[in-house]
Amino acid sequence: MHRLLLLLCLLLLSGWVVAGEGADGPTVVRIGVTLDQIVGIDQKAENFSAVYTLRVRYREPALAYEPTPGAPPFRMLTFAKTMERLQAQGVVWPGMFLANQQGRHDLSRQGIRLYPDGEVHYIERATAVFQAPDFDFRDFPFDSQSFYIRAESLLPDSLFVFELLPEHIGVGDQLGEEEWQVFDSAAVVDTVTGADGLGYSRFSLGFQANRHLLYYVVRIFVPMLIILVVSWSTFRLKDYMKRIDIGITVLLLLIAFNFTLGNDLPRLGYLTAVDAFIAGTFVITGAVILVNVQLRIWQHQKREREAERLDRLARIGYWPAYLVGMSTALLLL
Repeated sequence: MHRLLLLLCLLLLSGWVVAGEGADGPTVVRIGVTLDQIVGIDQKAENFSAVYTLRVRYREPALAYEPTPGAPPFRMLTFAKTMERLQAQGVVWPGMFLANQQGRHDLSRQGIRLYPDGEVHYIERATAVFQAPDFDFRDFPFDSQSFYIRAESLLPDSLFVFELLPEHIGVGDQLGEEEWQVFDSAAVVDTVTGADGLGYSRFSLGFQANRHLLYYVVRIFVPMLIILVVSWSTFRLKDYMKRIDIGITVLLLLIAFNFTLGNDLPRLGYLTAVDAFIAGTFVITGAVILVNVQLRIWQHQKREREAERLDRLARIGYWPAYLVGMSTALLLL
């Protein structure tokens, strides 16, 4: 008798496991995310805030119902009401979370359509902040950055597996971000291993963006080019003291310029392209000041011939030296 009861318990337990995992394997959950708007990109914090729309579709036979003649082909349910019905039927919702989300997210719309055959269509529109740890500013401001929105299943892939919902994946045309332009996007589904050693499905929507260069050309490169030309033009002056004064003024201007640019980026452990450009300008400007100081010394010592030779060499070698130095610095980045 005891053995019969034990066998019955084992059969019931195995029935619960099969019901949990599905007789035909894990339940397929189709998922799609569209990026509707980029609210902002914080380069120092290495994150971005965005408005997105998440859509989830799967079939749950326990929620099937008999359609009413003349009624709409589906029923609209709230998320809370759907959870109550699932709990009453003893089945679980294919829960997921945004794996790279920071803080909370603000829901603006949420709803569920339930069809007679148990087909569930879930939609969610919200605003959230997402981590972007893959930022690499070495080519700034000519860099392209990668951004991701990742949704990861709360339940192992023995219960639910993700598949793409292609018709609801992509990036909107009016993102509202003026500094960046999105030029590519793609979505993938893969499996990640959790701390418990089990596999979990993960959906990732990634998009690539680069900067609008006109802003940086007008605000950085044109002013820097003017500074270089001003520094070089001092060679036309015969008064070496005025050359030194102008060179020191240009150097102070560069220092202020450097501090202004530093406010836009985090404190990095490597140089960016614009850092190399500014550093090269620092070096050439400092070299011009040193040359003019030496010329002033030789003028005071009545060594006019040596001064004239050095002056001519510096004037001719200014641009080639700068271009060679810049090219070397950029190659070493």
